[in-house]
Amino acid sequence: MKTVPEPNAELLSAEDVHKDVASLTAALERRRAERRAFEILERPAVREMLNRLIESGACANEEEAIERALRTLTTAVGR
Repeated sequence: MKTVPEPNAELLSAEDVHKDVASLTAALERRRAERRAFEILERPAVREMLNRLIESGACANEEEAIERALRTLTTAVGR
């Protein structure tokens, strides 16, 4: 059985659909990145390294340790 749209119903424009798709794509990409980050941070060796950096006083917390590690790696590879 087919339904007929109401005569006064608003249809989404191509631009609206594009914006919705872009928003959904960005949300999915963010979720994938969060899942990857969680999986990496849950690795025992990574947890141990982070804990050592924090316990030594070299970094105040996980965020700082990760940020400093990425900066160091970026400098090391010359970018």
